Amino acid sequence: MKETLSKLIEKSNNKIATDPAYSKKLASVNKTICITFDNKDSYSFKIENNHVSEPLEKKEDADITVDVSSDIFNKILSKEVNAMDAYMKGQLKVKASLMDKLLLSEILKS
Repeated sequence: MKETLSKLIEKSNNKIATDPAYSKKLASVNKTICITFDNKDSYSFKIENNHVSEPLEKKEDADITVDVSSDIFNKILSKEVNAMDAYMKGQLKVKASLMDKLLLSEILKS
């Protein structure tokens, strides 16, 4: 899953570089995100200074924590499954403020 996350982060950083509106949304964001896949593999990364860092294989306290199966996460990224539907069905668990959940949604759409 690290490779999948790295590709998502690369797309997000490319969008920051090429889309002024997206860049403006993330300009003042300073957040840590921790995603746990299949209740075992955790990856953390940061959004700060208008840049998303590479994921590190570790679980840490974060502003946004996500628990999801690798299968559902890949289906969300490929748009086979809607993230909101997965959230409502309990397949995607997110612990964060409402604003941070919206931020995560933006990143997943990038």
